[in-house]
Amino acid sequence: MLTLFFLLTVASGYGTAISDRIIGGTSVTIRDYPYQVSIIYNGAHQCGGSILSNQWILTAAHCVYRRKINLINIRVGSTYVSSGGTLLTDISKLITHPQYDEDSYGFDVALIKPAKAFALSSSARAVRLPSATSTISIGTRAVVTGWGKTSTNGVVSRTLQALTVPIVDQTTCYNVYIYYNTVTKEMLCAGYTNGSKDTCQGDSGGPLVHNGVQVGIVSWGAGCATPGYPGVYTRISAVRAWITKQAGI
Repeated sequence: MLTLFFLLTVASGYGTAISDRIIGGTSVTIRDYPYQVSIIYNGAHQCGGSILSNQWILTAAHCVYRRKINLINIRVGSTYVSSGGTLLTDISKLITHPQYDEDSYGFDVALIKPAKAFALSSSARAVRLPSATSTISIGTRAVVTGWGKTSTNGVVSRTLQALTVPIVDQTTCYNVYIYYNTVTKEMLCAGYTNGSKDTCQGDSGGPLVHNGVQVGIVSWGAGCATPGYPGVYTRISAVRAWITKQAGI
């Protein structure tokens, strides 16, 4: 998740203001969340993503925007951030949403297509997506997963982490961030007011899932587990038509 200090900065490599780890989560295995992938840039874990099919990966636009396609790899099917599973080293397409705004993080969504289809298995399985008209109720508990940092000044987690977070009222979230950034209808907020649990550096682009359906993409927030500030996610239903148009899913 992108961190907000005084200004918004790109979460994956364009400044230090990055919030994309999981704080307060628990260790899990990839078979628990087989849709989770690690997006690697220039040899290091940068972001999370999710499997849509054996040909498409979903992530946040800020994870791949202005990135060199030949330096992007994707690890699928592994509990561990730097080993195991299958490493996809040849990427044929990077598609960011045409309305993505690197200042406000509106429409923070992108698709990645490996050059060759990869094998699906019990450790690498596609996540379901909601319809364009679906909604999710305030207070509903969803699960976010990733290998991001487990403390503000820490390092990325070696093993996959999972955290359950409640969906936050949109108006409340808008008012909390009103002096920092605009929470638009294409965004979704989730998290705890006490700041004990959240995503942070390394979790960006990862999936927020409810009952097996991905409802959000980790996008931005105010620091990591900052009291009073929930995490902000790209709302999948708002970009569902675009995903279908680009990937046929």
